[in-house]
Amino acid sequence: MDHSIANVRRYPEVKLYRDETNVLGHAGMVVHPTKRVLYIANPGKGTIVAVDIDTGKYSRTAREEYPIFSNKLPSFEYSIYECVDQDENFVSGLSYPTGLALSSDGARLFVAERTGRILAFDVESGMLMQSIDVPTYTSIGGLAISPTTGALYFTDMNSNNVIKIGADAVQDGTTCVYSSPVNENYQLALVNGQNSVDLECGKGMFALTRGYNCTVSGTIPNGTLFEQVHLATGYASTDPNVQSPLAGMDETAALLANRTDCEADSELNFDQLLLGGYFCHRCLPSLYGDKGSTCDAGGICANVQWDGFTCNNEYFVDYNADTSSMVVSSLFYNASYPMEGGKLVLDRGVTYRFTVRDTDQPVSIVASVPSLVASSVKSLATMGSGTMNGPVLLKVDDTTPSCLYLTSPGMEPMMLTCGAVECPTVSSNDISLAGLDIGMPESSDGYKSSLQFYSVVISLVLFLIIA
Repeated sequence: MDHSIANVRRYPEVKLYRDETNVLGHAGMVVHPTKRVLYIANPGKGTIVAVDIDTGKYSRTAREEYPIFSNKLPSFEYSIYECVDQDENFVSGLSYPTGLALSSDGARLFVAERTGRILAFDVESGMLMQSIDVPTYTSIGGLAISPTTGALYFTDMNSNNVIKIGADAVQDGTTCVYSSPVNENYQLALVNGQNSVDLECGKGMFALTRGYNCTVSGTIPNGTLFEQVHLATGYASTDPNVQSPLAGMDETAALLANRTDCEADSELNFDQLLLGGYFCHRCLPSLYGDKGSTCDAGGICANVQWDGFTCNNEYFVDYNADTSSMVVSSLFYNASYPMEGGKLVLDRGVTYRFTVRDTDQPVSIVASVPSLVASSVKSLATMGSGTMNGPVLLKVDDTTPSCLYLTSPGMEPMMLTCGAVECPTVSSNDISLAGLDIGMPESSDGYKSSLQFYSVVISLVLFLIIA
């Protein structure tokens, strides 16, 4: 959480281009464990860039050109490095490269093309060694290789699947070891040449990809960029301990919770919100609207300093052995239910998460039949057999019945109402968990009306995820 001793280096000479036809696409990176070379997919250019990450020379501080940074202490290194050794076209002619993976021996670089192909290149020469076509998948993202079996795994973003390519389909995949086609005499001459230059000019002075005429553009930094300033940039306190979880939250830093200046040109340093322990804040990104960290659809989060956040649409279901009953609790409201009135009021347009925590009994949400409540509430409809450990997601929309019940065998059900409505009170004896078993009232002729049975429509959208 404390970035004051971090080292962040920018390499402006390394030019990367996104895939403009698929701006949400994936662009992989992988570091060779012994060569210390960073391979980067460059989708917009159809290339793989190889960067020697231990090269380059310090040019100047990055604080002036890139003013959004994490810490103003001098110990925080935020620098621009120039004259880095890189091969901009280590591999070229690719069709939207995405995922990258190295074989376990570091001899081959596997490159996934978004359009449905995986290629293997020799690390020493960049030579193409193998091509595997997977035309069914045209949105390949991340790529990984098993270090023990040689099997390839990749994600397909359109289908949200992970696909495995067995080792038998990968050349020499059963051994996970590859031989380079590079001439051994060339490799020996390269090593000898590097050693000679190291002796004459110093270690690290020789490279095939270095621009030897490159000079850095050094400048004298503005000293005020290194002052520890909190008030304007995010901490709202001059106490350096406000960025430390162990020191607690400074009272003035707590005022950050009320900051609303979330615009791009704001003086608020958004990274320092995270350093101050804010996981939920109106200025932090969210999947749903502008409500801070991501809750299920329609939920509102509340920050828990240093520990995360809670959501007002998330509940936990536990089992009380002493009373043989369900206990529903909310971290957001810091309360347990059932409280007075014995019900939870749900809002339409919100997805609710009821996380069952090892009750050893199935928990379900059932719906009463509104048209039959006056005559009989002994039989209710249920979707599925419930879950004993994991979340039950309930999407409340315009079609959801107004009266729902959270149930578990032998326990008193809890009433869930969609809006401020009156619902009948039921007991555990009234609940039937035998599938879609809807009880019908007796007609005046003493028999159950099939017409009534088939006219009842229950449209409860309920997803049960069984761990």
